[in-house]
Amino acid sequence: MRITILYNPISGRGAAEASAQAASTALVQAGHDVELEQTRRDEWTGNGEVDPWTARDLVVIAGGDGAMRGAARRAAEAGVAVYHLPMGTENLFAREFGMRRDAAQLVQAVSEWRIETVDMGEANGLTFLLMASVGLDANVVHDLAANRKSAISHWTYLGPVARQLISWRSGILRVETDGRAVVDGLKGMVVIANAKQYGWRLDPAREADMTDGLLDVVFLPARSGVGVARWVVRCKTGRQMKCKGAVHARGEHVRVTSETPFLFQLDGDPPPPMKGKEDGIGTAKRVNVLDARVRRGSLRVLRPRGEVGTLSG
Repeated sequence: MRITILYNPISGRGAAEASAQAASTALVQAGHDVELEQTRRDEWTGNGEVDPWTARDLVVIAGGDGAMRGAARRAAEAGVAVYHLPMGTENLFAREFGMRRDAAQLVQAVSEWRIETVDMGEANGLTFLLMASVGLDANVVHDLAANRKSAISHWTYLGPVARQLISWRSGILRVETDGRAVVDGLKGMVVIANAKQYGWRLDPAREADMTDGLLDVVFLPARSGVGVARWVVRCKTGRQMKCKGAVHARGEHVRVTSETPFLFQLDGDPPPPMKGKEDGIGTAKRVNVLDARVRRGSLRVLRPRGEVGTLSG
């Protein structure tokens, strides 16, 4: 099997390179042709003689969800299968498919070669795998990116979360799915989900399915950070859709609009590039419209089977 491993050198506080090398060694010992490459930001073409997108059977991404999102569009275009070696903070894509930081699991998955075709999403022309959202969570993501100085962990989010709980205010939103208004003239948060996974295991769209050809939309009414805090508790206990005001809908096309410009996030990252700061938040990507569509069956994923032990690190 022809395999390229792309690793993000800053993921896992620098541990991604070591994990990628361990995976490469295990795959070579199993008889596979392996090329090891560093990722490039946003779009990667490979730094060596082998193009990972056209000349390989599988691309393994050793990094976080941002690395997966950055690789997904090129992988889909080339028709090459992907596998996530989780090295980030949340690793939601890996969680969705049961992938671990485990060379033995990867070798077994390659041997069994169970390929699943899944959907991706596109929001304002940018690819996402897991979710796009408008609300306090998007502002937290932008705040973190604008003030980030080194590798991140769950603790790194505390400052941005605290600041946005105090300062965030919702604009008046309209949400349409396939041309039908499901929310009109209300304040709150909108999560457009391709997968059920979400940070801190809040999972607001727990019925989302990456293979159903649809995007799940969850609207949680809130005027300020205090209101969002209540929804965090409800999501953590799985009660969010039983509470008054929560809206759930599905569609191939989702459109969020507001007269007040807003920020949005994709898979836990702000859309590039970040330019300037306003109250600690980058200001380049405030928009009045978030237009999202599903890209049905566009990505091939190598799915592992069963438990096969854990690689340390």
